Amino acid sequence: MRSPRSVALAWTVAGQLLVALAGHVVWAGPVAGPETPEREPQGTIRLNARPALPAVPAPIPFLGVGATGYKIGLQDLLEITVFDVEELDQTVRVAGDGSITMPLLGRMVVAGLTKTELEQLIARLLGEHYIQDPQVTVFVKEYESKKVAVSGAVKSPGTYEMLGRKTLLEMISMAGGLDKDFGPAIIIFRPIEERTERISVNLERLIYDADPALNLTVASGDIIYVPTIEKVRIFVGGAVNEPNLYEVPRDEPVTVLKAITLAGGTTDRAAEKRIQIMRTDANGNRVALAVNLRKIKRGKAEDPILQKDDIVLVPESFF
Repeated sequence: MRSPRSVALAWTVAGQLLVALAGHVVWAGPVAGPETPEREPQGTIRLNARPALPAVPAPIPFLGVGATGYKIGLQDLLEITVFDVEELDQTVRVAGDGSITMPLLGRMVVAGLTKTELEQLIARLLGEHYIQDPQVTVFVKEYESKKVAVSGAVKSPGTYEMLGRKTLLEMISMAGGLDKDFGPAIIIFRPIEERTERISVNLERLIYDADPALNLTVASGDIIYVPTIEKVRIFVGGAVNEPNLYEVPRDEPVTVLKAITLAGGTTDRAAEKRIQIMRTDANGNRVALAVNLRKIKRGKAEDPILQKDDIVLVPESFF
């Protein structure tokens, strides 16, 4: 005995067919020729054969929430529900070989199928042997196979689900955007079979020049790393207006004159001819290097480049 749902569906289809045919009902009128049948009473309706109508393309289904073309992948967590058969409801994770195991049906390879395709497959297999007109629903609870890691100089580093097509800027936006002190390039580590490909993207051209060619499409499993600029610490003390510990990018060389400028310049009592750089050598010994700032300002002496953890001391003059 067919279920009420099936009977209702059959009546719906039959009603649509009658409505479609009604649009093609015509009065045939008398037919000339020796084989003309006896005239029907006036008002009789006849259905004449007509050329076949062109096929009407199937309507595109509305894509509601969750109804995407996402293909199920390895380690995804699926919630499978069979209406009115609670014994078959289960939550299962896709194995490394792309398969799941279901009661009655056993092992099934599901990786690469969409949610709708898997629903139809399970319904067909159950309907062939066990259940009449089964209604199956598949919900992807965790998209483990479509994750991308974003780390480095971003505000919210972590692993993010990548649903649909995502670009490099979209993934950085999901990670809260760039943090301060980000470097000049973004590195993408992309696993390809048994190796890892390293892709470098010029961040300044991507951000400031808005070069669309650099806004790459991200792939599942990518690791996006935004390097932080390495800082060099330099202390400037003595007869300067703002003595302090300063951090400057390693790739931007800092000279004695620039360091003193960062510290607000020298005071009126500074002995600019007797500045010292205190530096620790490779053996851990502290050495003092004499610098004549006045000659540097006049272009008569070289402005030495400071190294990590250098201390610039500006002594005061006594008269």
